[in-house]
Amino acid sequence: MAYPLLHVFLLGVMLPIASSMNPFCSSKMDEGKAVEGKEDDKQLQYYYNEGKGACFPFFYKGLEGNENRFNTDRQCMNACSDKFEELYPAADGVCGLPVDHGSCFAMLLMHYYNAEEGNCRVFHYSGCQGNGNRFETREQCLQTCMAKAGRFGGAMEPGTNPDESSTNAGLIVGILGGIVFAVAVISAIVLFVVQRKEKSRKGSEQVPTLEMK
Repeated sequence: MAYPLLHVFLLGVMLPIASSMNPFCSSKMDEGKAVEGKEDDKQLQYYYNEGKGACFPFFYKGLEGNENRFNTDRQCMNACSDKFEELYPAADGVCGLPVDHGSCFAMLLMHYYNAEEGNCRVFHYSGCQGNGNRFETREQCLQTCMAKAGRFGGAMEPGTNPDESSTNAGLIVGILGGIVFAVAVISAIVLFVVQRKEKSRKGSEQVPTLEMK
């Protein structure tokens, strides 16, 4: 009877250890410092928000910062989240996932595999989160979800692009959405910095004392 209890105890001990293999995932977002003379050169990166269990975009200035910084949402989730395999299954496992627009505010033109139609379709990605059923080009989608698996029995022929007539319009919307997304991220960072400076200023203010006469 003692062995099952021992197993439960060990499992309870090992799970927290496994989840903290990358301690930098609990670090706060750090935009770093700008390179002298290149203050406008910023890189779009992703950091893991431990409280929300998801990755969010931010602009990295180029110097210093911390290790909680990744090039893509996929890399970020792989390093920090136990949901990675669920959201980004290996190989063509992503093809069975439902389309997920994410939770940010951009409108980036992407492609996903529609299992019901048996074809790759266009959608607008919000810029963060979502899942692995997301491809930058239709060709990548076809290669991953149709060519490798031999899925040519859908409602449409694999060479047919049902979104061809709307792709140009979608591209324009995607570009505009990307601009809105960048502005939103910059605004959030500016607000964060202003609030932090305001707290620091208030904390440094001294309480005036009355001189006793």
